Order: sequence, then structure tokens, then C-alpha cells
Amino acid sequence: MPKVRDYIIRATELTALSVWRLIQEKGFSPQDLLTEEESKAREKLIDQAGVDAMYAALTDIPFVLEVVGSEGRKHIHQYGEALPTLEGTFGSPAGGSDLKLDMVNDVVEGSKAAKLNSPGAVSVIAVGSHKGLMPTPPDIDYMDKLFGPPELLGKISIDKRVEENLAEVVDIFRVKPAEINVVMMDRDRNSHLINACQKFGVNLIKIPAGDFLPSILSCMDPKKDSGQVPMESRTLDRVGARMTKGIHLVMGIGGFEEGVLAAVAAKALGAVGEGRGWSPDTEIAQKYKKAWKIDELVSGKKEDCSVSISAITGDNKWFDLSGVVEKDGGHEVTTLTVSKRGAKIEKRLHR
Repeated sequence: MPKVRDYIIRATELTALSVWRLIQEKGFSPQDLLTEEESKAREKLIDQAGVDAMYAALTDIPFVLEVVGSEGRKHIHQYGEALPTLEGTFGSPAGGSDLKLDMVNDVVEGSKAAKLNSPGAVSVIAVGSHKGLMPTPPDIDYMDKLFGPPELLGKISIDKRVEENLAEVVDIFRVKPAEINVVMMDRDRNSHLINACQKFGVNLIKIPAGDFLPSILSCMDPKKDSGQVPMESRTLDRVGARMTKGIHLVMGIGGFEEGVLAAVAAKALGAVGEGRGWSPDTEIAQKYKKAWKIDELVSGKKEDCSVSISAITGDNKWFDLSGVVEKDGGHEVTTLTVSKRGAKIEKRLHR
């Protein structure tokens, strides 16, 4: 059986390295002031470099990988055209293996960070059983989400009121509301959730973009230190002075593909992962009233679920993921992997 994990790590790391090289070659900087057209051109350039690198890395894999979701498609509504995306079927059976898996990817998650060479850009692949990942519907770009740690599985639900879910967290973890961190995109479409969280008294962390990595964080054991987490969302371990990541939930509406990517991690870790299709078009939204539980978003086997996240730029604020750095005559890439064995951060040198 091919070591799927090794191949998807290779693909995200080579993609991260290729995009990082482009950023260095072009001299992108946080101080750059870009027009709308310049910003769009940079995102296309970055995504194309990522797509080309990931395509090359997956071409010769000894199993079949079919793309069922690829971030970039929704930009057709933002820019009038889709950004470069990785689509299609890759690899071929080898050595007697008939393994076939599905894949969702985001060649550059955090392209806004990448185009300014600021922290937070990563390359992501999530794989699952064939026909076991929810494909992207053609008429929606967004998902209303709820992610949380394994202790809350079966206790909280996107179908419940926010206050009910937060009360369950207080009861199960024996904490005060202020000890609960809720991460949410700072968007008008999430205003009702933001108001409910503020009234309940949780530590609300509003973010301008990028709910994928905090969704991964929320699926992990609250007592385990994730590495570099915002100080306002860290807590002291009750049994000592060790700093832990604390309890995190992710709520609200964000990108659809990012929701499926995070759901693969949630399934692997036995965590909470639920969603519901969302559209600003009320007629389309009527089609997506039913919530999707984790086994609908990811219907395949837990043991087939694997996620690889390779850092491109800077020090990520959710995990200890340093960007690509030059080292010992090569380049070091930091990757976070998630599977049924848990989450692991590793550094590899590429020459």
C-alpha cells in the first residue's frame, strides 16, 4: 500500500517552496501598496505557481487521486473570472495497488498574505476515501460552520442556538464563559453569531480572513499546546503552570472548500465538524437548510483521512509554522499533518 501521507506532504511542501521562491524573486513586501488590478494579478501569479508545482508533484503518484474540490473557483464572483485551480485526476495504480482516493486542495490558502509576503500563507491537501468527500456544489461558495474539540462531539450542533452550545461547553469543561475562545470571520453575515457570543461573554476572536487553520486548531485536545497561539487565547493548565491552547470553537460563514478541508481533520481526530451551505441569494439558500454532520461532509473511512499543511510565509499565529527558510544550502519547509494518529509538526530540508 503506498504511503499516501508521504506523497501529499511532498506535494504541499514542493508547492510551498515554489510559491515562496516566486515571492522572493518578485520582491513582494508588506509595504507594497497595490491597486485592485495589481492585487488581482499577483493572486493569479501566485496561484498559478502553486497549481503548476502541485500538478508536477502529483503526476507520478502510485495511486489514483481525484480532485473533488479546489479553492479559487469562487473568485469568479469576486473578480469575474476564476483564479488558477488544481482539478482533475492524478496518478495511476502501481505495484498491484488499486487504491483510489478523493482530494480537496487549496494550493495557496491565504493568498492575500502571500501577495504581500506576510505571515499566514500555507499550501493544503486533504484526502479521504473515494466518493467519501463532499464535492463542491456548483451554486454556492460558502459554508456556515461549527468546529470544536472531540469532547464536544454529540454535545453541540449547528442546529442548536449559540447560547445552548456555549452552555454545553461551560458544563462539560467546567470553565467560565471568558475561558472559551470563539473564532469567527468578521463579516456582516456573521453579525447574529457575533452578538450572541458577545452577550454570553466568551473570548471572541474576530479575524479578517482565513478560518481554516483556526478550524484545525479547534478540533484538537484543548489541553495540548499547539505551539504559537495568540496569547489572548491561551490559558494556564489547571494541573500546573504549563501554557495550553485552551478551548477553541470556530463558528460562522466562510469558504466552502476550507470547510471540507477542515472537516477531513475533524473526522480524523474524532472532533466536531458540521456545516450548512450558504448563499447571499435567498432562493439558492433555501436549498441548503439542512445541516451536514461530519459523516455527510466526510462519508469515507476515518483511516483514509489525512491532511497536509505546509507553511509558505512567516510565523503562523495559530500554529508554530515558520515559513520557508534558507538553511544548510537548501530550504527548510515546516508542515503540519493531521490523521487518525493525531496532529504533528515536522521540518524537512529540500535541496
